[in-house]
Amino acid sequence: MKTLKRRLTAGLAAIGLSVLVAFTVTACNKSESSASATGKKKLVVYTHQTQLILGDEKKDASGNTYRDSSTAWQKILTERFTEETGIEVEFVGYGSDGNVIKQLLQVRDPGLDIFSVGFTLTNAEYERYMAPIMPVAEAEAIYGKELVAAMPQVDGTLRALNIAKEYGEALTYNEDVIKSVGYNEIPADFAEFEAMLQKIKNAGITPISLHRVENWPMSVLGSISNYVGGRTDSFVKMLDDAEPFSEAYPVGKTIKIYTTWKAKGFFEQEVYPDFGIAMDSVAYGKAGMMLFGSWVVQQIISRVPEGTSPDVIKFDAAPNFGNGRYILVNPAQPYAINAGSRNIEEAKQYLDFLAHQPEYLAQIGCIAIHKDVSPIAPSHFALVQGRVERGEVQQIIAAPLTQNSIDNDEILKDANLLADNKWAGLPFDTLDITNPNDWSAYDAQIRRQNELYNQYRKERGASYTN
Repeated sequence: MKTLKRRLTAGLAAIGLSVLVAFTVTACNKSESSASATGKKKLVVYTHQTQLILGDEKKDASGNTYRDSSTAWQKILTERFTEETGIEVEFVGYGSDGNVIKQLLQVRDPGLDIFSVGFTLTNAEYERYMAPIMPVAEAEAIYGKELVAAMPQVDGTLRALNIAKEYGEALTYNEDVIKSVGYNEIPADFAEFEAMLQKIKNAGITPISLHRVENWPMSVLGSISNYVGGRTDSFVKMLDDAEPFSEAYPVGKTIKIYTTWKAKGFFEQEVYPDFGIAMDSVAYGKAGMMLFGSWVVQQIISRVPEGTSPDVIKFDAAPNFGNGRYILVNPAQPYAINAGSRNIEEAKQYLDFLAHQPEYLAQIGCIAIHKDVSPIAPSHFALVQGRVERGEVQQIIAAPLTQNSIDNDEILKDANLLADNKWAGLPFDTLDITNPNDWSAYDAQIRRQNELYNQYRKERGASYTN
């Protein structure tokens, strides 16, 4: 197999920025001209995680939003990297669609050295545009075979490196909200969980903030389908499902659950203009929870208003959807190196530096995985970690990259369902909340998607291989 792919969505790590952030931040006190004059190396790092270089968004007593520079953890840490190595670093923010990065990669612009991967890249793009970081065998020895199996690989080399691990899709919730309707914790039973959502809605509070104004939040349905199916590769296993978008199968059932929640009014009825406001809704108790990866927890904690304990924000596993209660363990903090960079070795040095910082990784909500460091778990993982240790929740490692993954993506692409997560977004959006009992448009869309998927699956002659 020549090329393997990692679907980097969500969470992952996506923060939800929709436009290029028009600024640069230099992690040292010297200007670019000074760097040129001294002849020192300088790395240009593009990131979609702008809170790590500008600081968390907070609000003052008047309700005005500002950036707390004391929490610009990556910028602060990178200043130490510059002191130790003499390599200067300039940060540039970019939007979550990744268009700016793709344009720079296509022309091999040497003005881009490293970027945080906050959008989906194809197998061909990893092969064509990314510099090899290290042999896969070496990466397995350093970062662990199971996690490396889910990182992008080409011809036995790693083309993007996840420097940490994190918990995947779970519930980040406001404890005051659920206590206000009679619950001390997230119910494990699905029917009771829905009953709690209904009580939150009846109290005039949004049960779940989704942020549907953008398409990327729908990508979480792929991960949640693993919980619905009770296995780590339910999304990829569409390849083996006769009608993958029908509710008899995990992906189809997950879409149906989300659309049913929409029909019941469990998502926001207003439009959040940006993801920051969506996160504020949970921090301020205007919404009960978000169902995303653990990357969102620290950001919501940082938004809790003054006078309220940040401990009000909790992180717990999703309920049992019928096949057990699970939590995904995913590779986190992915970075890739531009093949057109003139500083590839320095870029590798910077990534190795970040991977050796367990305190930093814990600060941003991740756990270090480098074999030479002692990992530190963020405090907000304590609740779900306790459930894992007691056997109430089962951990499942991110699915390895296989030909099944490639074939499934290619079929979805042929059917024009992969981009913008249309496979989930199209049926979800067919349901009219002013007429929530009419599912005819939804059913028709599901039929269309099944027909398209089966058409291109047959044309490709693809089948699921165990």
